[in-house]
Amino acid sequence: MKRKDAYPVVFAENAFDAANPMLADVLRSAANAERPKVLLVADKNVVQYTDGLGTMIGRYVKTHGIDLAGSPVVLSGGEKLKSDDMQSAMSVVEAAVSAKIGVNDIMLVLGGGSILDVAGWAAAQVRGGLRLVRMPTTVAAMADAAHADYAALDVGGVKDALRVPSVPAAVVVDIGFAETTLDGVWRAGFSEIVRLAAVSDAALLKRLSLLAAQMTNRDRASVDEAVRAAVALRQRKGATTFGLWSALRLESMSGYKLPHGYAVAIGVAIDATYAQLRGHLTEAERDQICGLLDSFGATEGVVHSRHLVGQTESIMRGLDAWRLGSGSEAIELPAGLGKKTIEEIPDRDTMKQALNMLK
Repeated sequence: MKRKDAYPVVFAENAFDAANPMLADVLRSAANAERPKVLLVADKNVVQYTDGLGTMIGRYVKTHGIDLAGSPVVLSGGEKLKSDDMQSAMSVVEAAVSAKIGVNDIMLVLGGGSILDVAGWAAAQVRGGLRLVRMPTTVAAMADAAHADYAALDVGGVKDALRVPSVPAAVVVDIGFAETTLDGVWRAGFSEIVRLAAVSDAALLKRLSLLAAQMTNRDRASVDEAVRAAVALRQRKGATTFGLWSALRLESMSGYKLPHGYAVAIGVAIDATYAQLRGHLTEAERDQICGLLDSFGATEGVVHSRHLVGQTESIMRGLDAWRLGSGSEAIELPAGLGKKTIEEIPDRDTMKQALNMLK
C-alpha cells in the first residue's frame, strides 16, 4: 500500500532545458492537469548565479505549456529569512492570493532549506494548503530539508517554533544548482549525509570517505552519487534526529549567523562524543565519524563558533527546547557505525563532559 505521505523524488539534469520534459511531467502529474498553473518562488542567489536562468525558465514554460501565475517571488536565502516576523512568508502568501493560485495549482520552490521552509509555510496557509513541488539547490537541502514533512518559521529566538504539516507533491533534484552555493555552504552541506549514514548505513559512510576529496572539489558525479544514496537511504529507513537537538540550539544562540550545515556538523560531533562516552561507540568509530566531517571541511564551524561551543549551560538548554518540540528528551545516537539506539533520558552530566571535550 502506498503511504499517504509518499511522493516522487526525481533527479533531473538541466531541469530547465527546454529539451528535457521531466520537470513538466512532474508538474502535470502534481497538478493533475495538462496545462498546470504554477507560482515560482526562487532563491535570489540561485537566480543571480545561474546564467540566463530567467530566459531558460521562460522558454521552458512556453515550450511545455505551463502557465506561470504572476511574477516569480524572489527571496534572499539564509536562516534569518525565517525569523523576520513573517514578512517573507507573508510576501509569498500575498503573491499566491494575488495570482489567484488555488488548491489545484502548484507552488514551485527553487532554493535552499530556508526558502523551502518559508514557501512551504506560506503554501500551507493559502486556501487550506497548496500543492508544493520542491527543487532544493543546496547539498544539505537535497539530502534532508527537501524531504521534511513540515515547514517552519523561527520566533523569539526559537528555531522552528511555528511548524505546520507540509508534505510535497514531488521533489525534483538538479545537482547542478548546488554549484551556485558558496564554498563553505557546499562543504558543510555534506554533514547532513554523514549524519544520516552514521546511524543508518556503515557502507555509505565508508563510500563517503572514498569520495570526500572529489566531493569537496565539486565533482558533480561523486556528489550526485552521494545525494542519490542519501535520498534512497532516507526513503528506506526514514529520517534521523541524530545531532539535531544541539545543532538547532547553536543556530538560535548565534542569532542564525551560524550556517545550518556547520551547526549540524557540531551537533554530530557532540552526540558522537557523547555516544562514545556512554559506550555506544568505540573511540575509533567516533573518530571515523568526526574525521569524515573534517575531511569535508564541515567542522570549520567549530573554529568560527568557539564562543558558542564554550557556553555549555546555554547549549544544554537545547535539550529542554527539544522536549518542548518533540514531547520527550529522547535522542537518537549511533550504536556502532550504521546502526542506532535511542536514549529516552540523556545523561546530562555525561553530555556536559562531551561538550567540554569538544571545547
